[in-house]
Amino acid sequence: MAADRVAEIVIEHEGWAAIAGLEARCMEAVAAALSLIEEPRTGAAVILFSDDSVLQSLNQRFRGKDKPTNVLSFPAPESENYPGDVALAFETCQREAEARGIALVDHAAHLAVHGVLHLNGFDHIQDDAAEEMEAVEIAALARLGIANPYSER
Repeated sequence: MAADRVAEIVIEHEGWAAIAGLEARCMEAVAAALSLIEEPRTGAAVILFSDDSVLQSLNQRFRGKDKPTNVLSFPAPESENYPGDVALAFETCQREAEARGIALVDHAAHLAVHGVLHLNGFDHIQDDAAEEMEAVEIAALARLGIANPYSER
């Protein structure tokens, strides 16, 4: 892995593998987001492109919610030399992209950014923190020509 690599991509579900340019788009988006924050964690995040069953299992085990979700983040301990892991569920992400009328590759790029920001201490529990996190997401995605994912609100 190159020193400047911001993520290690692992594609576990064939649906993700069929999306042209997925890895490059997500790497560009994550790099853009990391360039916008002060002192991002060192090392490459691991981004797993999986499916609903895996995300449902992880969601149940770590969050007590027995349902699939689009993205989960697992920050590594500070003693580790990487920020942590992010996982995305193909079926949920595909449904969301179709419902919003956006390309799945762009939705995946947004969720990869969202997950990596969580690995870097961002959250959206309080309104002010959510606004800060969303501003970074919006700015990073804009650099790639991806529309504001929060404009529907």
